Amino acid sequence: MRLPGRWVLAVLCVAVAGVGVGLAVSGAPLPWSPGGQALPTPRARVYENVDACLLTGASGLSDPVAAQEWAGMEDASKATSARVSYLAVTGPATVAQAEPFAGSLLVSGCKVVVAAGAAPRAAALAEAGRFGSVRFVVTGPAAGSSPNVTALVFTSSGLRSGVASAVEADVHAEGG
Repeated sequence: MRLPGRWVLAVLCVAVAGVGVGLAVSGAPLPWSPGGQALPTPRARVYENVDACLLTGASGLSDPVAAQEWAGMEDASKATSARVSYLAVTGPATVAQAEPFAGSLLVSGCKVVVAAGAAPRAAALAEAGRFGSVRFVVTGPAAGSSPNVTALVFTSSGLRSGVASAVEADVHAEGG
C-alpha cells in the first residue's frame, strides 16, 4: 500500500519536531544555541583602506631585490593591516616603458608606491612630483626629489627591514 506524499511529509515533520522538543527538554545544549559549540574564529583578515604597491621590473618577484622589498611590504602589511600588491613592468627596461605601469598603480588608488629596479625607480621619481599626496619609496640616493619620496640607502641584508619601516611609517601617515 502506498502512502500519499503529504502523509510522509507530515510524519517527517512530527519526527523532527519530536527530536527538537526532546533535546530542549533534556537540557542538552543545541549546536546553534549560545550554550552550544563555539564557532571557529573567522580566518578573514580585515584590511585598512590603504594600498601599498610594489612596481618591479620584468622579472617580478624573482628578482632578489624585488623579493626583499616584497617581503618588507608583507611585514609592513602585517603590522598595519594595509593591503599590498605588486605589478611587474613588461617589455624593455626603460623609463618610458615603466611610466604607464606606475600610472596604473597611481590611478588604482595606491597610497604608497615602492619601486624595485632602475626603470621602475626612475618612473616613480618622475611621478612623485605630480602625485604629491602619494608616498614613494625608492632605493638609492634621490637628491632633489619631492618631499613625498623616501630614499633608502641599504646593505643587501637590511633592505627588507628598511622597506618594512618606510612602508609602515607611510601607511600610518596615510591614516592606516
